[in-house]
Amino acid sequence: MMLVSVLLLGNTLLFYGSLNAQEKGIFIDKRDGHAYKWVKTGNQVWMVENLKFATTEGSWVYNKDTANVKTYGRLYDWNTAVKACPKGWHLPSDLEWNTLIKDLGGEDVAGEKLQQMDTVKVKQDTRSAMVTQGFSALISGIRHNDGSFDGMGVWGGCWTATFMSNDVADNFLFIKGAKAVGKSSSTKNSGYSVRCVKK
Repeated sequence: MMLVSVLLLGNTLLFYGSLNAQEKGIFIDKRDGHAYKWVKTGNQVWMVENLKFATTEGSWVYNKDTANVKTYGRLYDWNTAVKACPKGWHLPSDLEWNTLIKDLGGEDVAGEKLQQMDTVKVKQDTRSAMVTQGFSALISGIRHNDGSFDGMGVWGGCWTATFMSNDVADNFLFIKGAKAVGKSSSTKNSGYSVRCVKK
Protein backbone atom coordinates (compact mmCIF):
# COMPACT_ATOMS: atom_id res chain seq x y z
CA MET A 1 0.00 0.00 0.00
CA MET A 2 1.40 3.39 -0.99
CA LEU A 3 1.97 5.93 1.77
CA VAL A 4 1.15 9.54 0.96
CA SER A 5 2.40 12.46 3.04
CA VAL A 6 0.05 15.44 3.02
CA LEU A 7 0.84 19.00 4.11
CA LEU A 8 -1.72 21.80 4.28
CA LEU A 9 0.00 25.14 3.69
CA GLY A 10 -2.41 28.07 3.61
CA ASN A 11 -4.95 27.14 0.95
CA THR A 12 -2.56 24.79 -0.83
CA LEU A 13 -2.46 21.06 -0.23
CA LEU A 14 0.84 19.38 -1.05
CA PHE A 15 0.92 15.68 -1.88
CA TYR A 16 4.15 13.72 -1.78
CA GLY A 17 3.29 10.23 -3.03
CA SER A 18 5.90 7.55 -2.40
CA LEU A 19 6.60 3.97 -1.56
CA ASN A 20 8.01 5.11 1.79
CA ALA A 21 7.84 8.18 3.96
CA GLN A 22 10.01 10.93 2.52
CA GLU A 23 12.00 13.92 3.65
CA LYS A 24 10.82 17.16 2.07
CA GLY A 25 11.44 20.87 2.25
CA ILE A 26 11.77 24.15 0.37
CA PHE A 27 14.78 25.56 -1.49
CA ILE A 28 15.14 29.26 -2.35
CA ASP A 29 16.94 30.06 -5.61
CA LYS A 30 19.15 33.04 -4.68
CA ARG A 31 19.27 34.19 -8.30
CA ASP A 32 15.65 35.30 -8.41
CA GLY A 33 14.06 34.42 -5.06
CA HIS A 34 11.83 31.65 -6.39
CA ALA A 35 10.98 28.96 -3.82
CA TYR A 36 10.92 25.32 -4.91
CA LYS A 37 9.55 22.35 -3.02
CA TRP A 38 11.86 19.33 -2.93
CA VAL A 39 11.50 15.74 -1.82
CA LYS A 40 14.01 12.98 -1.08
CA THR A 41 13.26 9.70 -2.81
CA GLY A 42 15.71 6.88 -2.20
CA ASN A 43 19.16 8.48 -2.19
CA GLN A 44 18.19 11.39 -4.46
CA VAL A 45 16.78 14.84 -3.74
CA TRP A 46 14.50 16.22 -6.48
CA MET A 47 12.66 19.47 -6.99
CA VAL A 48 8.95 18.74 -7.33
CA GLU A 49 8.34 21.83 -9.44
CA ASN A 50 9.51 22.89 -12.87
CA LEU A 51 12.31 25.44 -13.02
CA LYS A 52 11.17 29.07 -13.40
CA PHE A 53 14.53 30.81 -13.84
CA ALA A 54 14.46 33.32 -16.71
CA THR A 55 17.62 32.98 -18.78
CA THR A 56 18.78 35.69 -21.17
CA GLU A 57 18.09 33.35 -24.10
CA GLY A 58 17.01 29.77 -24.72
CA SER A 59 13.93 29.73 -22.49
CA TRP A 60 10.29 30.63 -23.06
CA VAL A 61 6.97 31.03 -21.32
CA TYR A 62 4.19 28.88 -22.78
CA ASN A 63 2.21 30.96 -25.31
CA LYS A 64 4.17 34.03 -24.06
CA ASP A 65 1.69 34.25 -21.16
CA THR A 66 3.66 35.03 -17.97
CA ALA A 67 0.74 33.76 -15.86
CA ASN A 68 1.81 30.24 -16.88
CA VAL A 69 5.18 30.53 -15.13
CA LYS A 70 3.79 30.25 -11.59
CA THR A 71 2.21 26.87 -12.28
CA TYR A 72 4.26 25.35 -15.09
CA GLY A 73 7.63 27.09 -15.01
CA ARG A 74 9.52 27.88 -18.20
CA LEU A 75 10.44 25.77 -21.23
CA TYR A 76 14.13 25.52 -22.14
CA ASP A 77 16.16 24.39 -25.11
CA TRP A 78 18.62 21.64 -24.18
CA ASN A 79 21.81 23.73 -24.26
CA THR A 80 20.21 26.20 -21.85
CA ALA A 81 18.67 23.45 -19.70
CA VAL A 82 22.03 21.86 -18.87
CA LYS A 83 23.19 25.18 -17.33
CA ALA A 84 19.92 26.52 -15.89
CA CYS A 85 19.66 24.78 -12.50
CA PRO A 86 20.78 26.76 -9.44
CA LYS A 87 24.12 26.15 -7.71
CA GLY A 88 24.15 22.81 -5.94
CA TRP A 89 21.56 21.34 -8.36
CA HIS A 90 21.83 19.99 -11.91
CA LEU A 91 19.87 18.66 -14.86
CA PRO A 92 19.41 14.92 -14.19
CA SER A 93 20.86 12.27 -16.47
CA ASP A 94 18.94 9.32 -17.87
CA LEU A 95 20.46 7.24 -15.07
CA GLU A 96 19.17 9.61 -12.38
CA TRP A 97 15.69 9.68 -13.94
CA ASN A 98 15.69 5.89 -14.19
CA THR A 99 16.71 5.62 -10.52
CA LEU A 100 13.82 7.89 -9.52
CA ILE A 101 11.39 5.91 -11.66
CA LYS A 102 12.60 2.63 -10.11
CA ASP A 103 12.28 4.08 -6.58
CA LEU A 104 8.65 4.96 -7.39
CA GLY A 105 7.79 1.45 -8.51
CA GLY A 106 8.87 1.34 -12.16
CA GLU A 107 7.97 2.99 -15.46
CA ASP A 108 4.46 1.48 -15.50
CA VAL A 109 3.34 3.41 -12.39
CA ALA A 110 5.89 6.18 -11.77
CA GLY A 111 4.21 8.68 -14.11
CA GLU A 112 1.12 8.82 -11.92
CA LYS A 113 3.17 9.04 -8.73
CA LEU A 114 5.32 11.84 -10.09
CA GLN A 115 2.19 13.77 -11.02
CA GLN A 116 0.86 13.26 -7.48
CA MET A 117 4.07 14.81 -6.11
CA ASP A 118 3.14 18.17 -7.65
CA THR A 119 1.04 20.77 -5.88
CA VAL A 120 -2.72 20.20 -5.79
CA LYS A 121 -4.98 23.21 -5.26
CA VAL A 122 -7.95 22.80 -2.95
CA LYS A 123 -11.15 24.72 -2.38
CA GLN A 124 -13.41 24.60 0.63
CA ASP A 125 -17.16 24.43 0.03
CA THR A 126 -19.88 25.93 2.25
CA ARG A 127 -20.15 22.70 4.29
CA SER A 128 -16.37 22.79 5.02
CA ALA A 129 -15.71 19.77 2.84
CA MET A 130 -12.51 19.95 0.83
CA VAL A 131 -12.95 19.87 -2.94
CA THR A 132 -9.72 19.27 -4.85
CA GLN A 133 -8.85 20.80 -8.19
CA GLY A 134 -5.70 19.11 -9.31
CA PHE A 135 -2.98 19.90 -11.77
CA SER A 136 0.51 18.65 -12.36
CA ALA A 137 3.30 20.95 -13.50
CA LEU A 138 4.68 17.98 -15.44
CA ILE A 139 1.82 18.53 -17.92
CA SER A 140 3.42 21.77 -19.04
CA GLY A 141 3.37 21.30 -22.81
CA ILE A 142 6.37 21.90 -25.07
CA ARG A 143 7.71 24.42 -27.56
CA HIS A 144 8.32 23.16 -31.11
CA ASN A 145 11.26 24.23 -33.26
CA ASP A 146 8.99 26.49 -35.31
CA GLY A 147 8.14 28.51 -32.18
CA SER A 148 4.65 27.07 -31.68
CA PHE A 149 3.49 25.68 -28.35
CA ASP A 150 1.55 22.47 -27.77
CA GLY A 151 0.09 20.28 -25.04
CA MET A 152 -0.25 22.34 -21.86
CA GLY A 153 -2.68 20.62 -19.50
CA VAL A 154 -2.56 17.43 -21.58
CA TRP A 155 1.06 16.33 -21.74
CA GLY A 156 4.60 17.55 -21.27
CA GLY A 157 8.19 16.48 -20.92
CA CYS A 158 11.43 17.11 -19.04
CA TRP A 159 14.93 17.19 -20.49
CA THR A 160 17.69 14.88 -19.32
CA ALA A 161 21.39 15.67 -19.45
CA THR A 162 21.88 12.65 -21.73
CA PHE A 163 22.20 13.44 -25.43
CA MET A 164 22.15 11.21 -28.49
CA SER A 165 24.10 13.46 -30.87
CA ASN A 166 25.04 17.10 -31.44
CA ASP A 167 21.42 17.79 -32.36
CA VAL A 168 19.28 15.37 -30.31
CA ALA A 169 18.82 14.80 -26.55
CA ASP A 170 16.61 12.61 -24.35
CA ASN A 171 13.49 13.58 -22.45
CA PHE A 172 10.90 11.86 -20.30
CA LEU A 173 7.23 12.35 -21.21
CA PHE A 174 4.11 12.56 -19.04
CA ILE A 175 0.44 12.42 -20.03
CA LYS A 176 -2.29 13.73 -17.75
CA GLY A 177 -3.54 10.94 -15.51
CA ALA A 178 -1.36 8.28 -17.14
CA LYS A 179 0.41 5.85 -14.83
CA ALA A 180 3.32 5.19 -17.15
CA VAL A 181 6.35 7.33 -17.97
CA GLY A 182 7.35 7.66 -21.61
CA LYS A 183 10.77 8.37 -23.04
CA SER A 184 11.68 10.15 -26.25
CA SER A 185 14.42 12.11 -27.98
CA SER A 186 13.99 15.55 -29.49
CA THR A 187 16.05 18.14 -31.26
CA LYS A 188 17.96 20.28 -28.77
CA ASN A 189 16.25 23.44 -30.02
CA SER A 190 12.87 22.21 -28.76
CA GLY A 191 11.52 23.61 -25.48
CA TYR A 192 10.93 21.24 -22.57
CA SER A 193 10.63 21.64 -18.81
CA VAL A 194 13.52 21.26 -16.37
CA ARG A 195 13.42 19.36 -13.09
CA CYS A 196 16.58 19.77 -11.03
CA VAL A 197 18.21 17.13 -8.84
CA LYS A 198 20.59 17.93 -6.01
CA LYS A 199 24.31 17.20 -6.50
